Amino acid sequence: MKLITNGDAAAELLRRCSFAASHRVIPWRESWIDGPRPLRWWEAEEAEARAAWFEREFGVPMARYIAQCREQHAELVQGAAAGEELMLWFEYDLFDQSMLAALLYRLWSLNRPAEKTAPLKLSWVIAETVEGVPDFRGLGQLTPEQLTGLWPQRKPVSEKELAAGARAWAAYADGSASAIEAWLREDGSVLPVMAAALRFELERLPAFAADGLGVVERETLRALAAEQAMTPDKLFGKVSAALPMLGMGDLSYWSVLNRMAEGDHPQLVIDGEEPLPGFDSVHPIDWRKWRIRRAA
Repeated sequence: MKLITNGDAAAELLRRCSFAASHRVIPWRESWIDGPRPLRWWEAEEAEARAAWFEREFGVPMARYIAQCREQHAELVQGAAAGEELMLWFEYDLFDQSMLAALLYRLWSLNRPAEKTAPLKLSWVIAETVEGVPDFRGLGQLTPEQLTGLWPQRKPVSEKELAAGARAWAAYADGSASAIEAWLREDGSVLPVMAAALRFELERLPAFAADGLGVVERETLRALAAEQAMTPDKLFGKVSAALPMLGMGDLSYWSVLNRMAEGDHPQLVIDGEEPLPGFDSVHPIDWRKWRIRRAA
């Protein structure tokens, strides 16, 4: 069995659980709340386009991103082709659910008669709440004992759920409110956790709001209205705490701040002699180097 989960923190916890001792744990490293969203994301040309975006926006080296994509995709395809059980461990937020939708689309494509070499064995644990964790944000915050408590919740993924997840990815990759709304009407009841995440995605679309702002930008300006200026880490903490459904990382947020500070009519000002931290920034970071404030 291969256990696939979002990122290294959750993967390391899974490796420490007794039930995972005989299984291969694969940390899936990706962020589908950022950058281009190609439908067939595993194809070389599409991965290269995303790699260029991540290098430009986050400072992630292109070669590193591409190699990582190839390696984890090969693990997925080989497992499916060999008839291994693939067990997906994901959370409720948009970060995880968009990643899950992308995986389901690829697995759905591999499950078609023309490509299938073995019956697809697919199961999952979708963590919305965890007993004893009142403010559950992600698998990475749990103890191995708490994670073990989720093991009995695993369920097989039905053909109907797989197909609905594949269509969710098609809607999300389309990027329009109309595509997402159509999926919510037709398939939302099949995958209610994914539906909640995609409803939140609608709030991220500036065109969907009366004020022309996405929810992240709006929450940023709201936080800055309460204080004259903030360091990036404090602002990120406030905005991410207000938007638990997003699951946003710091590099994603710095990209938002940079966009809000650009153009002829910037919404905010980033005071500081250096760019905001990137992928290769040396830690610990002295956040006092920057102050974020609303534009006049």
